[in-house]
Amino acid sequence: MKKYIFLSFLFLGFISCEKRREKRELLSIQSTQIESAFDEMTNISDQAIDGSLVYYKSGSVIVTKPGEKPLLPKTPCNVIITIDTISQPHTLTVDWGNTNCDCNDGKTRRGKIVTTFTGSYLAQGTVLTHTPQDYYVNDILIEGTKTVQNMGLNAAGKPYFNVEIDGQATFPTGETMSYISSRVRTWTAGFNTPIFRWDDTYEITGTASGNHSNGNSFNSLTTTPVGIQIGCGFPVSGTIEFTPSGLPTRIIDYGSGTCDLTFTVTVNGNTYTFN
Repeated sequence: MKKYIFLSFLFLGFISCEKRREKRELLSIQSTQIESAFDEMTNISDQAIDGSLVYYKSGSVIVTKPGEKPLLPKTPCNVIITIDTISQPHTLTVDWGNTNCDCNDGKTRRGKIVTTFTGSYLAQGTVLTHTPQDYYVNDILIEGTKTVQNMGLNAAGKPYFNVEIDGQATFPTGETMSYISSRVRTWTAGFNTPIFRWDDTYEITGTASGNHSNGNSFNSLTTTPVGIQIGCGFPVSGTIEFTPSGLPTRIIDYGSGTCDLTFTVTVNGNTYTFN
């Protein structure tokens, strides 16, 4: 009986420690959630233009034109894609509806992402602007804009894009965080097979900053390119130096290439795992 009481106390102490740890690293966790939500917008629009959207829904895809009546009824996880290539710039709208959809990447989504584009994603000079509208990921409201410009080929012969984000997130707790980033997205593999998307990989470098409603702020710098795999809804590799105001720098590590939806945070020599 004494042993049981001791183990119960130890377990409760561990849970309490975990809660304190997550509270302490809240800024790191929430900034990662915002970055991930904005990062995947380009993947979503890239798939939606072909009417696929395999990873970001669980129901059917309904492709329409402006003013056209959908061929299938809207259900919570039937996603409506509206493509307008007549207007300039062209417009692509991905609509999950007003209720949460359990998507194949393990996240829930509702609302819309409206993307304008001046030309083909593969064409140098094309500018895409992603604007979420009443858009929620795991009940986090994502607002703002993400602009992507195709810069052509880098010295290694790989397509790269300048990416600017000016956004804000409102969390289910009511807390808010502003988020600004300037990054370079390099298409490292799969650009020679545009029809087959599952071999696509990207690397992202750059800086970001944000301000939280609790008065805290942060700056971050990519120290090892962050790896993105199409088909995984979370970064799979890379490291970021994350510095909250008045606190030591945290090292966020997304791993070595496995899609396990897990990352670690190292601060003052101590490493914590989150998933």
